[in-house]
Amino acid sequence: MSNPEPVESGPLEPPAVVFARLADVPLDALDKLLETTHAVYDDLNRVLGHPYWADLVYHQGAAIKALKEARVSLEGLRAEAIGARNTELGITVTTAVVDGERHYAQTEDDKAALVDRVLRPQQPGACHLYVWDRPHVDPEAPGPYVQMRIVTDTEAEVGVLNFTEESEDGEMQSWHTLNPQPLPEAPALRFDAGSTLRFPRNAVLPFRDLRAALDEFTRTGQRPEAVRWQPARWGDL
Repeated sequence: MSNPEPVESGPLEPPAVVFARLADVPLDALDKLLETTHAVYDDLNRVLGHPYWADLVYHQGAAIKALKEARVSLEGLRAEAIGARNTELGITVTTAVVDGERHYAQTEDDKAALVDRVLRPQQPGACHLYVWDRPHVDPEAPGPYVQMRIVTDTEAEVGVLNFTEESEDGEMQSWHTLNPQPLPEAPALRFDAGSTLRFPRNAVLPFRDLRAALDEFTRTGQRPEAVRWQPARWGDL
């Protein structure tokens, strides 16, 4: 018996191309299927009491549950594929949470605009920046291991950065900025609106230093070297 002919696999595709194709999952079609399956319930109510009614309701409910689980899995597949593609291409995405809304940027100009936005929020309270291989869309889902908290006094054009990093084992480390020459009139900024925690006064820096650190963070995703840091501590110090 002769050996089978070898199968020619053809030229290998770049991984980024494969990941981009994996990210193109049919979420719209699944949403339409969910909508249609939900709509079946109206028809089921019209045959209430029929001998088959209970089994039909059971299977309709099971189908909706399975479709919802499938959607969660497909969303996870798409998110991981986007992250893998961006990593292959050397792309990072900056996510800013400002005034309760999320904003995303990939280009240098858009990232710089996000930095300006977090320095000058419209409402009191902390803003946050994340740098990841994809947009950080869902705060309840596993996300990036680092976070930058920004608290500013927009009138005085000063503020504080708090950098938090989580290890794969779940251990948290946190640092505040450190001003080696504390500002004479530095405010004791709150950790967040309504919080009793206050940053030490020697953590307060002018906007020019904060902007330099945040610009660096959006490029590297690491604790910036443009400013000095101190282990996180609290109090009017």
